Amino acid sequence: MRKLITTALLVLWITPSKAQVFIRKYQDRVDQVSKANITANLQSFEKLGVKTTGSAENDNALEWIRKQYLSYGYQEDQITEDPFSIGKQKSKNLIITKKGTVYPDQYIIVCGHFDSINGPGVNDNGSGTSIILEAARILKDVPTGYSIKFIHFSGEEQGLYGSRHYVNEVVYTGKRRNIDIKMVLNLDQVGGKKGMFNDTVFCDEDRDGSSKNNAASAQATRELMKCTALYSPLKADTDPAEDSDYISFEKKGEVITGFFEYLRSDLPHTQDDTFANTDVMYVYNIGKATVGALQHFAGAADH
Repeated sequence: MRKLITTALLVLWITPSKAQVFIRKYQDRVDQVSKANITANLQSFEKLGVKTTGSAENDNALEWIRKQYLSYGYQEDQITEDPFSIGKQKSKNLIITKKGTVYPDQYIIVCGHFDSINGPGVNDNGSGTSIILEAARILKDVPTGYSIKFIHFSGEEQGLYGSRHYVNEVVYTGKRRNIDIKMVLNLDQVGGKKGMFNDTVFCDEDRDGSSKNNAASAQATRELMKCTALYSPLKADTDPAEDSDYISFEKKGEVITGFFEYLRSDLPHTQDDTFANTDVMYVYNIGKATVGALQHFAGAADH
């Protein structure tokens, strides 16, 4: 979900010791991104139907995501649920945790929503869901200095309900911060539209005038753009972070950035947001950029 409008304290951003230069081992892992896997994920996501928060289809989508992680070798004790309600409707977020080797209590969060409205939501947001799954598959046994949380939010389309619940009830208790988040990388609507020339991706930057961490977000976004150039064939541009799950984190002062499609499809929130109308190669290429960026931000082993 995202509006059509795209128009003091600083949180210290600590760049990993590995400077932003091309790392061969990172590329080797980026090359493991599978177009066949991305395709299969998108097709399976479509078959799950309209995943309105609180529906059986939404529950089935969450269970499908869980089974994907188990098939990759993640253990049950790495997978947690975060239940929440929207009025009488009940839903759950799904959180998968991969522990870091140097800073196990500091977390990189990569997230995206899996709920949809009016249609199956293959672009919005089966695309982000599929990329997160593929990144988790590839990085499962890769040592990373920082811990990673792969998070699949529900309730986004109704107003960021899932991510807001997670941030306000899990990450924070009142003013107490329970989880030390280094940064949040959000993927939402990155499927493009078939037939369009999708060679560029937006890297989202926190430009909220009231934010206390704009400078840190800008630095994270610059690093995301650099990773995109290093590890994918895509060009990168910036736009304002808005109307997606990272905003729930931004409101608490966390460092955020994310990917969003550059040429905006008009099909999300309609019954035509389908696999046939999604640019699979674009999703694949953003998947490459994501795997490269996650290795950089999480301090992945370079050998």
